[in-house]
Amino acid sequence: MTSRRLLGPILLCLTLCAACSSRPQIVPVPVVERVMPPPALAQDTARPTWTGRTNGDLLEHAIDLGAALDRCNADKAALRAWAQDSTGQARLEEDERSGR
Repeated sequence: MTSRRLLGPILLCLTLCAACSSRPQIVPVPVVERVMPPPALAQDTARPTWTGRTNGDLLEHAIDLGAALDRCNADKAALRAWAQDSTGQARLEEDERSGR
């Protein structure tokens, strides 16, 4: 029973101590920055259209499809490299300078 009687004055004392503390502490709020991949890596790869009539044209179309797939895979590799890079732009600029 004595602990219940002491609880009130203890809480009052703690409240007063908190009210008399120095200036309030300022807590910085984190800023969320949305980082997007470079627009060049998000562009669609053109789909080669079939316009041929012969087996030779079919072979050429298959080569064009393979080249389109290679461009898609290169974009994905560049996205992975960009995601791992701390700045995201340095590696892309190097690739653009080298003509990849």
